[in-house]
Amino acid sequence: MSAPLTRRAFLRRSSLAVVAPLIVPSRVLGQAAPSRRIAVGIVGCGNIADSHFEALLGRPDDVRIVAVCDVDRVRVEAALARVNRAYGDAGCRGHGDFRELNRRPDVDAVFICTPDHWHALVGIDAARQGKDIYVEKPLTLTIREGRALVEAVRKHGRVAQHGTQHRSMKRFRDAAEYVRSGGLGRLERIDCFIPPNNRHVGATWEPEPVPPGLDWDRWLGPAPWRPYSAFGCHYNFRFIADSAYGQVTNWGAHYLDIAQWALDRDASGPVAVEGRGQFPASGLFTTATRVDFTVHYAGGVPVTCRTRHEGGGTVRFVGERGWVDIARGRMSASDPRLLREMQAPGKAVSLPVSDDHHDNFFASMRSRQRPIADVELGHRTTTVCNLGQIAMVLGRRLQWDPAREEFVGDEMANRLRGRAMRAPWSLA
Repeated sequence: MSAPLTRRAFLRRSSLAVVAPLIVPSRVLGQAAPSRRIAVGIVGCGNIADSHFEALLGRPDDVRIVAVCDVDRVRVEAALARVNRAYGDAGCRGHGDFRELNRRPDVDAVFICTPDHWHALVGIDAARQGKDIYVEKPLTLTIREGRALVEAVRKHGRVAQHGTQHRSMKRFRDAAEYVRSGGLGRLERIDCFIPPNNRHVGATWEPEPVPPGLDWDRWLGPAPWRPYSAFGCHYNFRFIADSAYGQVTNWGAHYLDIAQWALDRDASGPVAVEGRGQFPASGLFTTATRVDFTVHYAGGVPVTCRTRHEGGGTVRFVGERGWVDIARGRMSASDPRLLREMQAPGKAVSLPVSDDHHDNFFASMRSRQRPIADVELGHRTTTVCNLGQIAMVLGRRLQWDPAREEFVGDEMANRLRGRAMRAPWSLA
């Protein structure tokens, strides 16, 4: 059995894959394709951006990083040095404001690698400036932000790829095709397991001086103001609900995405949700320390999302004939024959093929077709994460209308679909 595949290793492996033909039968978008070489700007230069730097700098001459942006000057300077050293020149320029990068006429595509609470604002602005966008998961922080980003992308005719790379991994596509083709017989349930929180901070944290070069006010942006602490900045943002929803959106976005794919719910979603999570009683971190929620679909199949301390993230499909369990670096089943059937060609249902998430995005830019993880799909998956988060916060079963994107008869839950933004930031 192979070792677990990390996100960074998966992106690196994908960047070396052979380009597969683009088979995305979506309607063609109405804008002219860029020139053969695609110029990329990256907004947010830490953590997950490292994986994109590694993959893009290892590509042939069809893509070039020409701009980087971060509110932390130290990170901008490190990114500039990395990119210019790789290219052997000084052609890449740095920025502290994403709006400057988005307005550069020489930038074709913007990669959004910021904390989650910035995704919508950076993406909407990029779409308005005529840029195609690659948005890291989760697509946005809230449901309303997600719909606003989809509308901006559609209005301005842009290509937008969501960073759920499992859509470009054969084993997950095989599983979705197998389930849709009835390989497990009647599907009984889908279980998504996500890892526990990997950062912790107690109630004794103290405000600290803002480090030189960090624009803390802009880092917070639309989020409520709070004093700076190293515990609440950079990677740890994901455990503070003003910026992210912990492992619900960090890992849940990946495995709930495959559940939606296998259920053929990319254009809709569940009709009910219920959950009971555990949250910190004090301290800086506010996201769930134990995740446990279930979404219900009109077809009757429940999908659970739960914290599991062993085994990492995975999605398990359970049906009449048994179960198959699929993760990045491993697969298992109640009967080995199910895995052999799952991986065999010629299934009744064939899904669009992508074997490289970056290649698929760039090919879509040239063809003006929608990519394998189009922004609408990303919004629908992120909405499932949001539904689970809201149900765990409220602690009650909620009815959801996926067409209207609102809770049925629950004013409090509907308020949680969005959030106020700190001035001067807004979705307008």
